[in-house]
Amino acid sequence: MGGHGTAAAARKGGPLDVNQSIWIRSALTDSQYIFRSLRDTLLRRGITVLTLNGPKDAEGLEKIRQKVWASDAHVILDGMMPGELNKLRPIFERRKNFSMGLVDWWTSVYWFTKNADYLLFRNYNGIAARRGLGQFMGGRKPPLWLPPDKKTTYGLACSALRVPALAAAPLLELQKAWQRSQESFPVERLIYFPFSIAAEHVPLVERPIKYDFANVSGTGGFWTVRDPHASAWLNYANLYYDRWRITDRISELNQYRVFDLRKNAYMKWDAYCETTRSSRFAIATGGIHQNSVAKYAEFICLGVPMVGEDIPYEYPWLKDCLYPVDTLNATAKELEPQLREALAQQPRLRENCLALRSRLFDLYSADRILDLVQEQVAGKPLPEGYLKPGVAGPLGR
Repeated sequence: MGGHGTAAAARKGGPLDVNQSIWIRSALTDSQYIFRSLRDTLLRRGITVLTLNGPKDAEGLEKIRQKVWASDAHVILDGMMPGELNKLRPIFERRKNFSMGLVDWWTSVYWFTKNADYLLFRNYNGIAARRGLGQFMGGRKPPLWLPPDKKTTYGLACSALRVPALAAAPLLELQKAWQRSQESFPVERLIYFPFSIAAEHVPLVERPIKYDFANVSGTGGFWTVRDPHASAWLNYANLYYDRWRITDRISELNQYRVFDLRKNAYMKWDAYCETTRSSRFAIATGGIHQNSVAKYAEFICLGVPMVGEDIPYEYPWLKDCLYPVDTLNATAKELEPQLREALAQQPRLRENCLALRSRLFDLYSADRILDLVQEQVAGKPLPEGYLKPGVAGPLGR
């Protein structure tokens, strides 16, 4: 069986080659529009892409096992669900020679992030936490407990687990501190791998205005927090509480037409785009954890400015298309004059969105993102446009 020699070489500094790697991807992740252009681009480049359709996909698992053991190629596990990673672990415990493409990095199975050769982060806050640039979430705190916004099995389970998770948090924090003390992951192998966006997915279409403000984003973000750089106190807390709260405060004013996703069924992509286009503003936050969600770029490319919060590390262009408000603390009364001012500025902010649109397609095309990964592996700094001024350190990451 192959793989052992290559893994040893990679551990000593062998560079990652995006185009020569085997990519293993989750079917659940690839069902989302934001990942389709990347998958299509990998296939167009002739890169081997293997898919696992959930942890119970025995046929897919066996195909992956045979393929990776028949090859010495590096493997990139991208966007995998924790249950899928647990099924793949017996393969890679022996083979090694893999890297991780991380979406919600704080949920990923720690064995994989510990043993990967490179970590590819969609969200720069994961790199910042490992580089000591700032704690995940900093001093921002979610409510101790909230019911789920929608009565799904998953939401109800997380809500029920929140209190036991709080009781277990002190012990888990000790374990996380020990894990951090044992880490020696090379900083130069922390790679920024932002979300891609494709023009064909967000066509610019004029629509009559139906809403002043629209929340088309989820307001329930509940996770099992596995990564040692994210606090155990966050287990099963609602990290999208800020979206929940700001939508409630705007609605309380009874002055505006507000679209609230909580009052509607799950939106398919076309409905998501149509509702956004029909709104003067999209309500936008990265969650209490200030994540670089793809929605920021999507809203801009749909020609719709945002009211909400900026994020600390990425998207230096965001400030030109967003009217900032305090989503966690502002009362409805405090928001009232701010929202009036936002609506007065809406035409200018929309023009900024339209002016920025083509640049975002250049910065975040799937081809450009894959090239960006390769450039960082080669030691090149990130170009302007991805991180806010002053974020990139001596390594340019």
